[in-house]
Amino acid sequence: MGLNIRDWGMIAEHSDDERKALRGWYFFDWANQAYALTCMTVVVPALMANLYNQATGGGSEWAGLNVTGDSFYAIILAISMAIVALTAPALGVIADRVPLKKKMLYWYTVVGIIFTALMGIAPFLGNQGYMFLALTFVIATVGFSGGNTIYYAFMPYMAKKEHMDKVSSWGYAYGFIGGSILLLFHLGVILASPLETNVNLAIVFVSSSLWWWGFGALMFKWTPEPDIPSPAEFAGESQFAKTLSATKMAYVQVWTTLREIRRFKILAFFLLAYLLFYDGVNTINGMASAFGESVLRINPAMNIALLLTVNIVAIPMSVAFGALAEKWGTKQSLMTALVIYCLVAVTAIGFAPLTLDGEADHQRYDFQYDWDDSDNSYHLTTLYDRGVEGWVSSEGDGDTAFRNAFNIYLLDNGEERTTLDLVDATALVAAFGDTSEHRFSFHFSGGVLNGSATVGDQHPTILDQGGPMDWWPQAMRDNVWEPFGIGVSLQWIILGFFVGCVMGAAGAQARSMFSMLIPESRTTEFFGFFGFIGKAAAMVGPILYALSVAMFDSRVAILSIVVLIIVGTILTSKVDLEEGMKVAAAEDAMWRESQKSQDS
Repeated sequence: MGLNIRDWGMIAEHSDDERKALRGWYFFDWANQAYALTCMTVVVPALMANLYNQATGGGSEWAGLNVTGDSFYAIILAISMAIVALTAPALGVIADRVPLKKKMLYWYTVVGIIFTALMGIAPFLGNQGYMFLALTFVIATVGFSGGNTIYYAFMPYMAKKEHMDKVSSWGYAYGFIGGSILLLFHLGVILASPLETNVNLAIVFVSSSLWWWGFGALMFKWTPEPDIPSPAEFAGESQFAKTLSATKMAYVQVWTTLREIRRFKILAFFLLAYLLFYDGVNTINGMASAFGESVLRINPAMNIALLLTVNIVAIPMSVAFGALAEKWGTKQSLMTALVIYCLVAVTAIGFAPLTLDGEADHQRYDFQYDWDDSDNSYHLTTLYDRGVEGWVSSEGDGDTAFRNAFNIYLLDNGEERTTLDLVDATALVAAFGDTSEHRFSFHFSGGVLNGSATVGDQHPTILDQGGPMDWWPQAMRDNVWEPFGIGVSLQWIILGFFVGCVMGAAGAQARSMFSMLIPESRTTEFFGFFGFIGKAAAMVGPILYALSVAMFDSRVAILSIVVLIIVGTILTSKVDLEEGMKVAAAEDAMWRESQKSQDS
């Protein structure tokens, strides 16, 4: 593909202006992956789950239903998607009739950027941090997702239909490249910065905002507003009156689209399939980081390593699947990606930390005490250097038994006790027998207490916690992970490799397939509806996840989402793509005839 980025994804027959416009469109994907990958997929899910668990002690009950850190994030994600779903189709109709695509995209982007930066305040707010993060995340996600609805509507104007596979695949490739570069920077910030964790997180959010704006500006500069096939005039003298008139017309048109979609039966059938598999893929992608935090207690740096692996693999695989689509067909390429994704997700349900094995795993315990001969005392180190208050809730009911048994040895007037003399250390070890109803682990290394340890019944390494799927991670750990020495971090990287093979392909081929099934004369209207379906799907998935956690647990929640992908894949196999394209072409021919009649 050459080393000159100016040639990446270009169409040979395009003029210089058309190539520049397409390049600007590609770079917007490069830009907004700062939010999609770093914030929405890596940092926010894990941070929100951590802040919620920290505030509640690992979970709490709402209306009698169990809510954990990962399911709380799922609820917040569903709320943000619901807001976008209500507005996406109307935005599409307005953009079809008025040259407002760039203006709408601009304001959605500005809102997303501002509230992304504000999310950096959340870690400094203590027990209220998860609520502030939830609020800013909802608004930023509305900015990102609403903007993407408009951004996707530019695609049919970027090239002819026969080039849609290439354009769609290269759009994803640009996104993965840009996202990977920024993720590398953020990984360096988290691992190498001498600043405290909360400051590093603030740097991550602010730099994501700057990246999004800096590269996103290229689209506003290079990509022109597409011509409107059937522009409309709206009643009213003031801009406010015209906006109200346009909004009213938009929702009338949405209802019309809902009724007329029945005329495009193949397109409607594909949208149903898309709702199911897109729901599943996006929910699992969105929940992975929160799942890793709440269920597996993954190192936060590994979440970034996961996405880096996904992106690095996805860059060539997005292009490869685009080429595969030209050879096999778009539908077959999409189905191949979805089948692989299902197999990977089922394997991920079986991920499990290896059992804690005393001295060999000393650094994997949550609270690690090391003997120091120089002062005859034990010094405390906490897992991932979060500190006691970074792990144990100060008020949450879930950690009450733990606080009652151990806080006297961990905190002194609210300050962390980093050193214990032998008397207090011995008393702490004696307290191990007071309760096992907690989610933490202790280990002593060196000195007379060498090897003393305890692991709470709710610790991630304890797999038998009453869930219907507990047998699966136990079987995987006994037969795969432990025999081959594959720790949970390596399991996470393996997941990233296989997801990277198909994630971009699934999204790109679905987007390409949809563009083939819609009439060119109604592109933005139908892409608005496409956005509505996508956001409605993204709303349903997290709700299903949260309900599954409430009734069962997080592993069952992942399984319920896999079922959606399987059903969506089966329905996709029944879509007659060639017949759908003929129907779309016939609609365009009718529109052209009506335009000729009006002109004459």
